[in-house]
Amino acid sequence: MKPTAFLTAALLCVLSPTSFAKPLKVFILAGQSNMEGHATVSTFDYIGKDPLTAPMLQEMRQPDGTPRICDKVWMSYLTGPYDGSANGEGLGKLTAGFGARGDQPTKDGGKIGPEFTFGIYMEKALQQPILLIKTAWGGRSLNTEFRPPSAGPYKLPKEIQDQWDKHPQGAHGIPQAEDRKKWQDEKDAASGVFYRMMVDHVKKVLADPKRVCPEYDAQAGYELAGFVWLQGFNDLVDGQTYPNQNYDEYARLLSHFIRDVRQDLSAPKLPFVIGVLGVDGDKNVNFRKAMAAPAALPEFQGNVLAVDTAPFWDHDIAAAEPKQGEYNNIVGTAHPLKKDGALDQDWKWESYWKPVGKPLPEERIWRFATVDATEQRDKMEKYDGRRFRDIALPAGMEQWYMPDFDDRKWTSGKAPIGKGVWDHSGIKLDKFPSTWGNGEFLLMRTTFEVDELNCDAYRLAVLARQGFHIYLNGQKIHTYIWWQDKPQYGSIVLEKEQIQHLKKGKNVLAVYANDQYDLASPDHYAAMDVRIEGITKADQEKLDLALEEVLSPKDREALKGASNGGYHYFGSAKIFAQMGKAFAEALLPLQK
Repeated sequence: MKPTAFLTAALLCVLSPTSFAKPLKVFILAGQSNMEGHATVSTFDYIGKDPLTAPMLQEMRQPDGTPRICDKVWMSYLTGPYDGSANGEGLGKLTAGFGARGDQPTKDGGKIGPEFTFGIYMEKALQQPILLIKTAWGGRSLNTEFRPPSAGPYKLPKEIQDQWDKHPQGAHGIPQAEDRKKWQDEKDAASGVFYRMMVDHVKKVLADPKRVCPEYDAQAGYELAGFVWLQGFNDLVDGQTYPNQNYDEYARLLSHFIRDVRQDLSAPKLPFVIGVLGVDGDKNVNFRKAMAAPAALPEFQGNVLAVDTAPFWDHDIAAAEPKQGEYNNIVGTAHPLKKDGALDQDWKWESYWKPVGKPLPEERIWRFATVDATEQRDKMEKYDGRRFRDIALPAGMEQWYMPDFDDRKWTSGKAPIGKGVWDHSGIKLDKFPSTWGNGEFLLMRTTFEVDELNCDAYRLAVLARQGFHIYLNGQKIHTYIWWQDKPQYGSIVLEKEQIQHLKKGKNVLAVYANDQYDLASPDHYAAMDVRIEGITKADQEKLDLALEEVLSPKDREALKGASNGGYHYFGSAKIFAQMGKAFAEALLPLQK
């Protein structure tokens, strides 16, 4: 070969795409519900309110404002329902939606976890194809479901075992002596199940990376570049495994976990990030120290890092959350009751909404009838106090809720219509203007006249123990299928499509409800009343201003950044985004 030809061939070889290809960077993310991620996309805007995090929002969005789609980061996400019984794999380029997915593991759940910004910042820094393998399930502990193989079988701490020995008959959650072998067998069966799911899934993905990552170059291969662990809440609250808040066992288990993951994946120096649980901010000191402890072991120096997530806890949201509960209780209550069951007319928030129509609700006459289920499919095979369902009504009553239905033969009386004794929350309802009767299901109707429709908003004020349907002028406007144990009138604000059925002149209000079963008592109890109320724009403005005493504008702004409970970091994208970025920054210096 001529020198020129030889040089040309050599240059072609050097400059070929294959020669420049780098191993596919593979990062594994695992844990429980916080690794799933419960931050809804709707909380993204809140990130931009803080000058410290606003630049991060720019990285998370495309120019049109939609969540970013990473060109060089691919996801394989194994998750499923709480018990892992219906696991599924979510696949695709990294974008928002790879957070918690519940019972639909293959579908975009509209949420993010730390994976989103983790992948964004890894892509920005590495400029090469990246594969994220995420496995996460809610409510899983390290001491049981994620228990590493080398940790040995689960054993009760000595303090707990001593308590059990003192109570062979069982008490306060302690199983009886004869049940303890069964308890241990069930514990052993559950131990490590989710650890094995995690490892098996990682191996499955790495057996054929191109299935997930189309840009995978088999000649360049892949590199296991890091592992991120974000878990801990179930262990934090497990007083049986960690009595007296002594979490040394967690540190031991996590050390075994790191060793076993490295051994099972044949990656003895796999960089490992421990996301130290930051729920409640800088509280839970003992647990946070135990989580971080493995990083200080000599054997893990230089490749196991603890990243504290407590600094990302949002104190403005934390301060507003309790106020949100009080606010929700106020706006969700139409009328509270006194201890004797009478309306509490002195309640501070009572005067803003006004009854619609004449006569006044307390003076209206209802016609009502009770029926029982007759068809076998409508009967309960097992009594369940929380079940509400529709039944086949007796012949001639099918159109009972229509305005022109003839209810003249029904019983007449004022509401509430009730039976038994509803004794709950310090309130006793047992003196009803009208008695429900013996039937399980109640049908009730009333009429009222409306002169003007001059309110800005309308609501239902409902007193109910069980589920119900509500009809207005022959149209169903609300259904509630569960149960509630609040002896008070709840407030249900109506939408435009529901309000359109309210009219000037005569209106017919109809209600279908059922009573409550309680096998512990021979008595059934129930109560039912429904009112339509309205509020003018002026009164709504007065109410909103008064409610600022409970939930200030600052609190409301903070709550825009939250979509879930505190144990899920408030479902705040701001918190999860900061965590993901911090995990990436911890691992980046360890990349080859």
